[in-house]
Amino acid sequence: MDQIQNIIPVSMAIGTLLFGGFLVGLPYLIAPRSKGRYRSETYESGQPIIGEAWVQVRAHYYIYALVFMAFDVETAFIVPCVAVLRSWDSWLPVIEVVAFLVILSLSLVYALKKKVLEWT
Repeated sequence: MDQIQNIIPVSMAIGTLLFGGFLVGLPYLIAPRSKGRYRSETYESGQPIIGEAWVQVRAHYYIYALVFMAFDVETAFIVPCVAVLRSWDSWLPVIEVVAFLVILSLSLVYALKKKVLEWT
């Protein structure tokens, strides 16, 4: 009985590695291969590449994305806290969430004063 308990994890590990190797190697066996004219280009869609790859983008878009990410992280933080609100046995987590919301609200006020959220 002890040998079976030792063999099961080893056989599962070997099976997992073999199955993973099979899944990695499968595309090499069944995928079509082409040696087209544009194979070494960035995009191999068959269309000639027009223009430069380096396009200058305004920094305003990145700042807008960072503000969005801040509020996205807020949602990812607040939703689980509210979901387990009944199981909290002290006020410390509530105070932490409120402090987090106050800091985030102040950052929103700062972004609005700096006109970061104006899309022009």
